Amino acid sequence: MDVPPISDHVIIAYLRGSTLMRRRASGPWSEERVRPGDITLLTSGAFTQWEWPECIEVVHTYVGAEQLASTGRDMFDREISEVELADIIKAKDNRLFRTVASLAREAREAHVGSRLLVDSLTVQLNVQLLRNHAHVEFATHTAGGLTPRQMSAVRDYIAANLHRNVSLEELASTASLSRFHFSRQFRVATGSTPHEFVLTHRLERVKELLRRTRRPIAVIAQDCGFADQSHLTRVFKKRFAVTPGDFRTREH
Repeated sequence: MDVPPISDHVIIAYLRGSTLMRRRASGPWSEERVRPGDITLLTSGAFTQWEWPECIEVVHTYVGAEQLASTGRDMFDREISEVELADIIKAKDNRLFRTVASLAREAREAHVGSRLLVDSLTVQLNVQLLRNHAHVEFATHTAGGLTPRQMSAVRDYIAANLHRNVSLEELASTASLSRFHFSRQFRVATGSTPHEFVLTHRLERVKELLRRTRRPIAVIAQDCGFADQSHLTRVFKKRFAVTPGDFRTREH
């Protein structure tokens, strides 16, 4: 059977039956007898051919390449350029096998809380792959802060979401970085923390609206992500030594 390249990494867990599994990727055919409890690993982007004579029952688990790299960034606290999964026909990894089996069970049964459990199991699966079955290439240039494209994406995201609390996870995702790496690189690029940067943008937007509109200050506070008018007044006065109302009067 010919299997075209796919963008995900693949884990095959053998549940029932035994067979001689033959596989060819870029080189000659290789073969192993697989049994229940064994797993097969295939990295993303590989064209493969498969042959097996006996009936078997398996579970296929597809792991997104970016998802695996994202877990790697959190694990190693470093930017990653590439993750390559080992191409193994037969591997013995009881912990990985149990994790795959648990994921399959939750997908079938869909109990209350299954989504939370699946998220947790997915992280566990990724960590096990990265620890034992993957080759990780780290990015070589990480000391210069965010790239202009990353910084532009972050600025745009903040501007579009000033009305609500934006999490560090969201900002890091916008730049395709882990939370830890993003925080460090963001400070290098801007000289401030993400929280301070967002707050500055909110306050500058408040000043703009106070100058250009007659909108009630309570509405401006809500539109710019503050809990209420009192919250805005405290933060605004601390930053500019003047209340929003006095600022509006002075500017007009």
